[in-house]
Amino acid sequence: MKKTNPWFVVIAAALTAFLAGRWSNSNSSVRADSGAAPQIEVRPIGGDSSLTVYYPNLNKLFVYQTPFVGLPKWNCSYSIQLSTPGGQIERQPCSNPGQLF
Repeated sequence: MKKTNPWFVVIAAALTAFLAGRWSNSNSSVRADSGAAPQIEVRPIGGDSSLTVYYPNLNKLFVYQTPFVGLPKWNCSYSIQLSTPGGQIERQPCSNPGQLF
């Protein structure tokens, strides 16, 4: 009687699980989040990091530049009002310097 190699069993089980997962989700689609909760992201902009906060209800993006340096409170640097897809966008300085994240 021939013994089965344990690595073969592990690899076969992993491959079976992978294929089962791919097959079960083949008809699903990804949808954008349209909730009211703000969406937060840290991105590199101009060599520094920045924190962007998008408010779906306002259709507006707020940018906080270099938020991880200096004081524990950060003022909004500027905001971008989004319009229809492909439409014009307008960058505005934050009007309320007291608007903190």
